[in-house]
Amino acid sequence: MKKLIPLFLVGVITVSCLEADTIVTKNGSSIYGKIIGIEGGKMKVATDFAGEIEIDKAQIDHFSSDEPIFVSFESGSSYVGKVTGTENGELTIATQDGDLSTSIDKVNESWQPGTESPAAKRQAAELAKLERKWSYEAAFDLTGKSGNSDSTGLSTSFRAKLTGPDDTLQFYARANFEETDDVRSADDSRAGVDYANSLNDKWNWYVRSEFGRDVIKDIELYINTAAGFGYTFTKTERRELNVRGGIGYRFESYDDILLPDGSFVPRADLSSASADFGLFHQENMKLGRLVNRLTYTPAFDDFANFRAVHDSSLELPMKSENYSIRLGLSNEYDSEADLSDKDELDTTYYIRLVLNWQ
Repeated sequence: MKKLIPLFLVGVITVSCLEADTIVTKNGSSIYGKIIGIEGGKMKVATDFAGEIEIDKAQIDHFSSDEPIFVSFESGSSYVGKVTGTENGELTIATQDGDLSTSIDKVNESWQPGTESPAAKRQAAELAKLERKWSYEAAFDLTGKSGNSDSTGLSTSFRAKLTGPDDTLQFYARANFEETDDVRSADDSRAGVDYANSLNDKWNWYVRSEFGRDVIKDIELYINTAAGFGYTFTKTERRELNVRGGIGYRFESYDDILLPDGSFVPRADLSSASADFGLFHQENMKLGRLVNRLTYTPAFDDFANFRAVHDSSLELPMKSENYSIRLGLSNEYDSEADLSDKDELDTTYYIRLVLNWQ
C-alpha cells in the first residue's frame, strides 16, 4: 500500500502537467501553468505554486499550449490554434488552415481567446486619454457656539472640473456666512471659471474670470478677469507645481461709508487694468493630499491697491473613497477695506467634509 502512494502522486502530477501549458526556458527548466499572454517582451503565466509570474521572452526556448491561443507577429498578422514547441525555439501553430511553423523570436504578442488583444487594450487606453472627463467636488462645514457668546457659521463650496489631454476647464463657487451675538461677522461669496490649455509639456495659456461680494468689507460687487501664460515646473503623480502671470481687469463697487453722525460718504468704484499672478501646488503623500492656491491682482494705476487670496489645505481620506476631511487655512486681503474702517485681512481656519465624484 505504501508503494502505491508515491505512484499515485506521480500520476496526479503527470496528469496535471499534461493538462497545463508548458514553458521551457533556455537553461532547461520547465514551468507548468496557464499562459495568460505575451506583451511587452514578457510572458505572463498563472501557476499553482506561485500565482501569476512573468518570464522574459528572451529567456524562453519554446512553449506549448494545452488549448488554442492567439499569437501575433510584428507584421500585424495573428493566428489562433494550439501551439507545440520544440527545441531551438521552434513553434508549430495548429490553425484552421493547417500547421504554421515559426519561431519564438518572431512572436510579438499572445492572448487568450475571449480576451482583448494587447494592441486593442493599448488603443483603448490611448482613446481614453483623448477623452475629456468631468470630476466634481462639494465641501460643507457647519459650526456653532454658545456660552459667553452665541455664534453660528456655514460654509459651502463646489468645484466642477473638465479635464482633457491638453486642457482643463473649471467652474467653482463658495459661500461663507457667520453670525456672532446676532451680528453678522462674515458674509461673502464668490464664483468663477478658469480655463487652461497646454502649449507643450511646460507652457500653457489661461483665461479666468471671478466675481463675488463681501458684505463685511462693504464690497457690493467685485469682478476680476485675466488672461496670460503659465509654466509647469513639475507634474507627476506625486507633485504638481504651476505658476502663471498675465494681465486683466479689476472692478469693485463699494457701499457708502457710514459716519458717526449717521450721514454717508460715497466711495468711488475701482475700475482698472491689473496684473494677475497665481500659484498652484499639489503634493500627494501617504497621509493625504496637500494643496496650496494663491492669486495676487494689483491694479496698474496703483500697485498698493491689490487683492490677494490664499488657501492651503490638507485632505485626509476616509474609509469611503468618495469622502474625505479637509483641514485648511485661507486668507483674503483687500487693501481698500481700510478706507471703510474694516480690517484688510480675513483669516479662516476650517475643517470640512468633502465629497468627490465623477
